[in-house]
Amino acid sequence: MIRAACHCTAVRLEVADLPDWVLECNCTLCRRYGAIWAYPEAGKVKVVRGDDATETYVWGDRMLAFHRCKACGCVTHFAALDTSPPRIYGLNARMIPTLDPASVRLLQIDNGHSGFFWTRSANPPLPSRHPKLERPGPDDWR
Repeated sequence: MIRAACHCTAVRLEVADLPDWVLECNCTLCRRYGAIWAYPEAGKVKVVRGDDATETYVWGDRMLAFHRCKACGCVTHFAALDTSPPRIYGLNARMIPTLDPASVRLLQIDNGHSGFFWTRSANPPLPSRHPKLERPGPDDWR
């Protein structure tokens, strides 16, 4: 099982497999969330802690509920509301500490109709001022 969690780990999810690809959407909502979405197969992801620790936001056609942690604010996943019980449909891949971005194919969808995406840069990353931490292992939630 692959572990995923919000920053404070109040919301913890497990998914059967790491994704082969992830999706960056630039719609008005996903652009603001900064999420990169993984789409696990039905029944392959579950909330193992914190089902009651999320708030939801439902917009537009009222088909999807976006979940965020009440404590730290991380957007963790979204669920389809047209199934009973609601099925987790998208998992924010940024919540998976062991997912190496170089190991997945990044797809982009222009739902914002602007052609603008934030994931490409012509410049190298800036050096961090945060303390260096050991790379998370498979048993880490953070």
